[in-house]
Amino acid sequence: MIFSDEFVFRPSSTGTTYFIHIPKTAGSSLASQHITKLGHGFQVPGIYRTPASQGGWHGYTTEYWHQYSYKVPHHLKMTIVRNPFDLLCSYYHHGDPLLPDKQYSHSGWASVNYTHQFRSFEEFIFAYCDPAFKWHQPIFQQFLWSQLFNKEGNCVCDFIVKYEGMEKAFQEMNRVGYNIQNRNNNKSKLKTKSYKEYYTKEMREAVEKKCARELKVFRYDFHNTIDNSAFIYPTHLHYSLETDVLQYPDPAGSI
Repeated sequence: MIFSDEFVFRPSSTGTTYFIHIPKTAGSSLASQHITKLGHGFQVPGIYRTPASQGGWHGYTTEYWHQYSYKVPHHLKMTIVRNPFDLLCSYYHHGDPLLPDKQYSHSGWASVNYTHQFRSFEEFIFAYCDPAFKWHQPIFQQFLWSQLFNKEGNCVCDFIVKYEGMEKAFQEMNRVGYNIQNRNNNKSKLKTKSYKEYYTKEMREAVEKKCARELKVFRYDFHNTIDNSAFIYPTHLHYSLETDVLQYPDPAGSI
């Protein structure tokens, strides 16, 4: 894993860098003629999600995510990651307020609050952090960034932009010709203050335990004080969706 403010690539001669969209990382706001957005998906088939017929988001007509397909497989691939504390706060506050009497509402990302009838952020956090709780999107409870890994467990991204360093990252990418526009779309309108103000000590400790791997490997903490590099180059990063084992170049090995 290499953390840097320097961008080492140039746009493909055919104008395509593929964007792997992790939920709640500002991907909807990203626009560039050199970036092809593929929506939410996975590198492997058969990843379950709660369909509309089972109480999921009304846009999910099937119970499985689509598998990414790259027209030109060797072209660059990128994504954006975000501090788990901030991401989870945005996840809960996405969309509209929860309606009474189990009426359908797009409350929370992918209608998580409607599916589970969460009535507070605290309830959301403790359910997410409980390994016995059956989350509406099981793979996102397993590892937040599992979308990046293929069936061999290899990270397919050539580079990762840190949400907290986006301004620096986009300046660097524009310098080599990406011409990125950040439209700031799809903000969580119900999230009206810093994510830090929504957490109690107990909620913070629960996320620190649950997301220990994401926090350690991608250099995050509650206060965003460890590393705000613009880019991550994920060399030797390996994750098995089947066994939920993450490996990375660290003396500690698997975690």
